[in-house]
Amino acid sequence: MSLRVAERPPARGDVADASRSGGHRLILALAGVITLGGVLLIWFGLSGIVGGEHEAAPVATAGPVTGVPLSKMAKPMAAARPTAVYIPSIGIAAPLTELGLDALGAIQNPPLDAPNLAGWYRYGPVPGQRGAAVITGHLDTRSGPAVFARLKEVKRGDQVQVLRADRSVAVFVVDKVEHTPKSRFPAKKVYGKLRYPGLRLVTCGGAFDRQAHSYRDNTIVYAHLAAPYYPKN
Repeated sequence: MSLRVAERPPARGDVADASRSGGHRLILALAGVITLGGVLLIWFGLSGIVGGEHEAAPVATAGPVTGVPLSKMAKPMAAARPTAVYIPSIGIAAPLTELGLDALGAIQNPPLDAPNLAGWYRYGPVPGQRGAAVITGHLDTRSGPAVFARLKEVKRGDQVQVLRADRSVAVFVVDKVEHTPKSRFPAKKVYGKLRYPGLRLVTCGGAFDRQAHSYRDNTIVYAHLAAPYYPKN
């Protein structure tokens, strides 16, 4: 089941990537987005969950980070590859894979054969750095619910925590949740330039169009960085 819908290229934002330039023109094809809210204190590589060409991502084995003082707007963090995402309020915890561009210049979809896998758009900002970092995930697959099946239940003030390769955690707080037709996808709001570290989680929603084999809407979560967490050990 394809969850893509073509969009005009987003405005080029102030992107900061750990290893690649963000100066690519995109024809956006959005699938679902994976949102995970919880930070793991102990983690190791999880093998075999992705399969094929997709690299396994390290995930935490403990619960979310708790008791971290939050601010209205935290300063940007240094670059570090995101490895997992957690949303404690809806029980989401998932590894992250990197997403690039397909042959048509659209954002790749996370693999359908790994329903609990979310994807980070690697040509955009790293979560925690200045700019709008984007994580996507499927709503469902032919076999059942996928990683972002409950994303529409997220509320303003909920936390989204992104575990990173240096064991730091970028703790985001949700500003709003938007439901919009795919025909009017707000590309500038999702991918546009930001002066602060932001996060966007995207998945499908609304009614299912059987002829197009796709959902008609998108669910989009907007969040800002409220605290960086660095483990002591």
